[in-house]
Amino acid sequence: MRMENVVKQTELLEKTGVYDEDLKRRFSLTLKYSGLKGKKILVIGMNPASNSVQVFDNTTNYLLNNLGMMGYSEIIVWNLFADICTKLKPTQTYDNAEKMEYLQMLLEEKFNAVLIGWGNTFIGNRRVEEAKKQVCEYLKPHAKKVYELVDTEGIYMELKTIHPLFAGQRFSGKWKFRNYSFQKRKTRSNDSGR
Repeated sequence: MRMENVVKQTELLEKTGVYDEDLKRRFSLTLKYSGLKGKKILVIGMNPASNSVQVFDNTTNYLLNNLGMMGYSEIIVWNLFADICTKLKPTQTYDNAEKMEYLQMLLEEKFNAVLIGWGNTFIGNRRVEEAKKQVCEYLKPHAKKVYELVDTEGIYMELKTIHPLFAGQRFSGKWKFRNYSFQKRKTRSNDSGR
């Protein structure tokens, strides 16, 4: 190999986690490529899996790989629930006021996109559904840049709020965004205003 034909690439990835003092709850994880100019995205998931910025789970790897290819150099992950665990239990979907407060603070920052990727677990769980509704209310003023994942080939178009882990396993390298469809509030048919 002749050394004049070699190209060297270096990217520095800054990883910042915001935790409670016991490292049992995570409020956000920021992944940012230093010196790389790109877009900024907020990803909304279900729950964090690690209390260490040194540990990357599969979801984080899929986010970095796929969103990086889409031009995002800063990824902030915020989850509906803060408890760090590999599998969230219904009993862990309690008091969420701190998380919602933190989300409101995050939404004051400028994002090119907000990706809802909380998946389809806990459908029908009252606390989870309430948390999702509350998040959607906070996101409505940003509706034009709120998205969900779909695949470029249209195989998974029927699915809603696909989790990045599922997307990474099923169609990595073929991610695209679809505008998130906010549910309209139900109005009573007898309310005619008379």
